[in-house]
Amino acid sequence: MMAVSGTSGVLLLAATAADGSGAGSEFGSLLFGLAILVVGAKLGGLVAERWGQPSVLGELLCGIILANLSPLIGLGSGIEFVRSEPTLRFLAEVGVLILLFDVGLESDLRSFVDVGLSAFLVAVIGIAVPFGLGWATAFWFFPDSPASIHSFIGAALTATSVGITVRVLKDLGVTERPEAKTIIGAALLDDVLGLIVLAVVVGTISSGGAGVSVFAIATIVLKAVVFLGLTFLLGHLYSAKLVELVTRTDQRGILLIFGVALCFALAYLAEKIGLAAIIGAFAAGVVLDPYGVGIRTPTAQVTLRELVKPLSDVFVPLFFVLMGLQVDLANFADRSALALGAVLIVGAIGGKLVCGFGIIRSGINRMAVGIGMVPRGEVGLIFAGIGSRLSINGQPVLSQETYSAIVMMVLVTTLITPFGLRWAFGDAKRR
Repeated sequence: MMAVSGTSGVLLLAATAADGSGAGSEFGSLLFGLAILVVGAKLGGLVAERWGQPSVLGELLCGIILANLSPLIGLGSGIEFVRSEPTLRFLAEVGVLILLFDVGLESDLRSFVDVGLSAFLVAVIGIAVPFGLGWATAFWFFPDSPASIHSFIGAALTATSVGITVRVLKDLGVTERPEAKTIIGAALLDDVLGLIVLAVVVGTISSGGAGVSVFAIATIVLKAVVFLGLTFLLGHLYSAKLVELVTRTDQRGILLIFGVALCFALAYLAEKIGLAAIIGAFAAGVVLDPYGVGIRTPTAQVTLRELVKPLSDVFVPLFFVLMGLQVDLANFADRSALALGAVLIVGAIGGKLVCGFGIIRSGINRMAVGIGMVPRGEVGLIFAGIGSRLSINGQPVLSQETYSAIVMMVLVTTLITPFGLRWAFGDAKRR
């Protein structure tokens, strides 16, 4: 018998087990699938980093390659099992919660104040304009679809990946320049506003889609504002006391256990009151570390963020490679799907570049600020993933073609941002 090696062999074994025609069981198939995704995501991330790109790009591309290459070599059934396995999807969604928890731990609420009105205006423009362009694009391509679907596509364009932008700014050594401070503050605020927009859109869809009253939308906005406002206030007032209470026993791992438990608990609470679970996960990180200083037990050498990192290294890439698995490149053989992706890319880039007009201080490079707000990265993929799971009248909010077009937009905006920022700050290292 001819030997089958590498990923192809693993996929074939997974397919065989899934079909029940060979040795193993459904549990064994699940383990094979998990091994494929974890190793593949890591390798993809490493390759992307070697090319000077964010690891999330490599993880996403790994999923896209696996999904579209495997059927060509006769392993489509193995990929289909991995793509549709509910346990793997659950583990990936846990990864999203851990990611947003980590973002909350890293966020410094003082940065919203330090950069002042300019950052606020940049963030508001960066939400409003892309949302409008996305909504108009969806209405143009799908005029007969419910307004809530148009709104969701608009919401997917509002996201900004602060992590990708911060990484590039650090590489350039410009984090102390006013443009960089404005970008970081605005991107963090953009994340908060984007989560509120997501909560509104998801809430209207869950309430029946089109025809939702202004009162219902206002209620969802109020819930999101009150929920985030209370968690921010609790973090400001009681973070130190809470951490001191939890770590009083100084038991090994107690801070990590409490942090992850709070992440899941607030995610559950957010869903119970009609918000997205990721809002609760983000809020949990802010409650524990509202100023991003890095909390730890009295005798520990590592912070909570460092304790969470091993969990992030496993579960977060799992989410991104699974998102890539949902992309069928054959959809782009349809000119309308390719056209949708192209128009979304133009709207996504243009909608963020106009953010520079929100700068009210003189002497700031408005183009650099606009470019810094362009990447959608992991946040855009989270929005797309949520849309692929939501449904109206039994139909997914995002069709396979629309989902692929949004992922295409995420890829392009994430790829061009490092080059754009290097160009915008081209003279940074000479100053």
